[in-house]
Amino acid sequence: MTKLPLTLAFAFAFAFSLMLLLSGCHSLQKKEQLLTAVGFRTVSPTTAQQTAHLKSLPQGRIVPVRKHGQTLFVLADAKQNHLLIGNQSEYQAYKQLRLQRQLSEDKAATTDLNADSSAEWNAWGGLDSPLWSPEF
Repeated sequence: MTKLPLTLAFAFAFAFSLMLLLSGCHSLQKKEQLLTAVGFRTVSPTTAQQTAHLKSLPQGRIVPVRKHGQTLFVLADAKQNHLLIGNQSEYQAYKQLRLQRQLSEDKAATTDLNADSSAEWNAWGGLDSPLWSPEF
């Protein structure tokens, strides 16, 4: 066995890890954009104690927090040094907007897939040709 396959395996592992890291950052950025669009407020820490607390929170996840008998929803982003805070109605609006975006992205992907698929199979006489009969 030569060293080339092992080196190639490490290169693929590194590329895959980098892709996951970048997609995670992009995903958090998209989440923050949606939260801001529905009314979540951005709050930056002003004391060392607040900064330490920000870093101790689950990062990139929306978590419910009870404050003065009200449930608020908080997303911590220590890398950007801020919290996003919203109430129940803003959180519900976020979930609805996220669902709408996902459905829209899924529809676009399906449309692209179907367009590519039908174009490729035309070389085989299209999907209505005898090649695709039940007897095949």
